Amino acid sequence: SSSTNPFGRYYNEILRNEGFNIFLSTDISSITTTILDAYYVVILGELSLTPGQVTMLSDWVNAGGNLIAMRPDKQLAGLLGLSDASATLDDGYLLVDTSTQPGSGIVSETMQYHGTADLYNTAGANTVATLYSNAATPVPGNAPAVTLNDVGANGGQAAAFTYDLARSIVYTRQGNPAWEGE
Repeated sequence: SSSTNPFGRYYNEILRNEGFNIFLSTDISSITTTILDAYYVVILGELSLTPGQVTMLSDWVNAGGNLIAMRPDKQLAGLLGLSDASATLDDGYLLVDTSTQPGSGIVSETMQYHGTADLYNTAGANTVATLYSNAATPVPGNAPAVTLNDVGANGGQAAAFTYDLARSIVYTRQGNPAWEGE
């Protein structure tokens, strides 16, 4: 997480709700290669990265790490198997491909997300879910909402949610925080 985005800390609550109780939650500024090497999976909230942090994460995934990036910094696009389409989509929808793993078992109808999604094209990644501009209309070019990319020869994987999942859940469950007190 980062102190610049309080929604990133909500992943702690999501993990606990799913029964995961043993994990480290920390600010990106304190992450080192030594810390990364102790873990198999990293969930990276929506935040800006320095070039050094991009290199550190890329090296870790290439060595076999598993990265899940939420509305990732554009510097990670290559690692994630994406190319930037230089556009965004606010408060849209997504449709999960339920015909293959990891989408099987998830509802096969469009679901709304709240917040902003960055538009990308796939450049090697497999699309798990596709963005829709409304409940029935896919974004032209089948822009991915969620992707999974195999990285390196050591079994590393990099997943991308092109929107901030935590922000969307908070907005869905609690409403827009900007309306507090109205």
